[in-house]
Order: sequence, then structure tokens, then C-alpha cells
Amino acid sequence: MEVKLHMPTNNLKPKVPSEGGPELEDIVEKAENALSEMEGDYEVLVADEIANINEFLLQAKSNHDECADRIIEIHRISHNIKGQAATFSYPLLSLAAKSLCHFIQENAEKAGERLDLIEAHVNTMRIILTQKLKGDGGQEGQGLITALEQAVGKILAKD
Repeated sequence: MEVKLHMPTNNLKPKVPSEGGPELEDIVEKAENALSEMEGDYEVLVADEIANINEFLLQAKSNHDECADRIIEIHRISHNIKGQAATFSYPLLSLAAKSLCHFIQENAEKAGERLDLIEAHVNTMRIILTQKLKGDGGQEGQGLITALEQAVGKILAKD
């Protein structure tokens, strides 16, 4: 059996200059400056997202028939927060959102029964944002996340 290799043409190579153009350091600096400028906007946006989670939580508490749909929305928003927060210097916020996502993904029914734990996540995210706990949040910040993760683990372990 004869094997033939077909190498497709590289249509991108002629479009990129082999010399000149901006230096990598300049590109990185420009990107970092753009992210820094967007950070303030992100804080407003994520505050709105946390408020939306809280609204869905209140709706789930007041109308059990809609609880499952509200839990899905809470998961969707927290998943977005999880993905974006670390980019804007809020890795602790990302971890809180990750814990909430994990709780809902592992057992949405239990999450619907334990709205108090969802509320604890919302309150933690609110604290992280209002106190601008950037980076790892130190011992206090890590303690908040550990407490959430342990509570989720205990509830998910119960049958």
C-alpha cells in the first residue's frame, strides 16, 4: 500500500511579513493595558451578573415549580463568571463560581433543595467583589472558598 502525503498550501504565510511589525513585548503590553482599562467595566458587569443570580435564587425560593429552570439560569451565569473572573484579577471570584457550578452540575436536584448553599455562594461572590479581593484573597479568602467547597462536598456525599 502506497501512502501519499498531501501538504495543503499555507495561505496565511504570504500575508504575514517575515520582518518588521510590532514586537511581542509591545503586543503584550497593549493587551495588558486594554484589560486594565476593561477591569472597571468588568466589576460593574459582574455585579449585575451576581444580582441576576440573586434574582433567580429569589424566584426559585418563591415558586418551587420554576426552581429547576432558575437553577439552570444560575448555573449559566456562574459558569460565565467562572470563566471571566480570573482574567480580570479575580481568581477567588472564579473559584466561588466554580464551586457553585460544580454543585449544580453534580446534582441540580439537590441544589434546588439546598437554596441556602446557593445563597452562601452568592453572598461570598458579593463579598469578594465589594471588598475587591483580588489575587488569592489571602487566608481569609481561601477560607471562604474552602468552606463553600466543604459544604458542597458534604451535601453531595449525602444520599
